[in-house]
Amino acid sequence: MVEGWTDPKCVTEFNVAARDYCSEKIEAHEFMDEEDTLQAKVMMLASLVRRSSNLVAFTGAGISTAAGIDDYASKAKEASVTSAGKPVVKDWKRAQPTRAHRVLAAMYETGLLKHWVQQNHDSLPQKAGYPQHALNEIHGSLHDPANPIVPYEGSLRDDLFDWLHSWQERSDLVLALGTSLSGFNVDSLAAAAADKAAAGDGFGLVIVNLQRTPYDDGCSLRIFAKIDEVLERLATCLMIDERVRPMGTEFTPSFPEGAVIGEDVFRVPFDGVSGRPVPHEQTDRWSTWDLRAGRRLKLTGGPYEGDIGRVMEKSVDGAYRIRFEDSIHPVFNVKRRPFSLWMGSWWLQEATHGHGIVSGGRIPVVNVADDVDVDGSA
Repeated sequence: MVEGWTDPKCVTEFNVAARDYCSEKIEAHEFMDEEDTLQAKVMMLASLVRRSSNLVAFTGAGISTAAGIDDYASKAKEASVTSAGKPVVKDWKRAQPTRAHRVLAAMYETGLLKHWVQQNHDSLPQKAGYPQHALNEIHGSLHDPANPIVPYEGSLRDDLFDWLHSWQERSDLVLALGTSLSGFNVDSLAAAAADKAAAGDGFGLVIVNLQRTPYDDGCSLRIFAKIDEVLERLATCLMIDERVRPMGTEFTPSFPEGAVIGEDVFRVPFDGVSGRPVPHEQTDRWSTWDLRAGRRLKLTGGPYEGDIGRVMEKSVDGAYRIRFEDSIHPVFNVKRRPFSLWMGSWWLQEATHGHGIVSGGRIPVVNVADDVDVDGSA
C-alpha cells in the first residue's frame, strides 16, 4: 500500500464464492476505493501507460455490465453496484459499447494500446471503433461466423491461442478489466505479466475490478472502482478526451477507393477459395465478396469450417445473417439442425482494407457457386 492511500471499502456483501469454477474460493464481496486514493491510482496508471511500449488490454464480463449485458457467471450480480437496478439487454447483438470500450478504442488510435484480448462475445469493442485485426476474441464471437462462441467444455481456436501467447511474450503491461481471473487458460496472460514484472521485466499487471481476484497480491497496481469511471479518468489524464467517441455514436465502415462494386458487393485482397490474404499489388488474385441476400458462402475456419450457408438478411446495423442447413458434425458425422451465424459490418472494413495481412488471419467466409456441395465438390 502506497503511503497516503486508504484501504478500499466494502460496498456489497455477498458471502458466497464469486465463481463456481475458481480453484481458490474468493467471496463475491465488492469493494471501492476512496475518492483521493482512486484519483491517485488512476494517475499512476496513466504513468504506466505512457511508459509502456506494448500495452495489452484483457477484458472480462465486468466491462460490459454497464451496457446491460448480464454477468451470467457471477453469484452476486443481483446485488452488484454495477448492475443492480440496470435494465438487461436480452439480445446481446443489440447492446451498445460503454464509455470504457470507447476509451480503449481511442487509446489504440493514439498508439497507447497495442492489443486487446477479449473474453466476452458481445462485439462491443468493434462497435466502439476498435479494429478487428488487433482484437483476439479468444472465447468466440457473436459476429464472427468462423469463430462461434466456445462452450465451457469446448476448445479454443489454435491460431487465436497462439496469438494470445505471442502477445503474452511481447507485452510489457497488461490492463485487466472486469475479469475474475478465475482459472481459464487465458489467465496465463495476466500471470505472465505479473511474473515478468517480478523478474524486473516490464511494468506488470494492473487489475480494475470490484471483486477481489487470485492475482491481487502479485499485481503492480490494484484499483477497486467501476471500470467506466476509471477509464474516463484515465482518458483525461492521458489527454485523449477529444479522441473518445461520444456515447450513442454508431460504427460505420469505411472503404478504400474502388472497393465497393455495388450494394453488398466488394472487391477484397483475399483469395476467393481459402480466404487468406494476398499481396495488395497482386490485384489479379483479389476476389469479389458478394454478400447479397441469397448468395452462398463457405466458412473458412472454426469448428464448422467448410460448411456452406446462405445469406438470409442484413440487419439495421449492417450485420449479415447466414443460415446453415446442411452442416455435418465433424466428430459424430451426423447432420446438425439448421442454425444461423452473424457477421458484423466491421468485417467489410477489415476485408476491403486487407487488414487480415496484418494479423495473418482469413476473412470468415468466401463465396461459392450454387452447384457446389457441402463437401466442396461440384
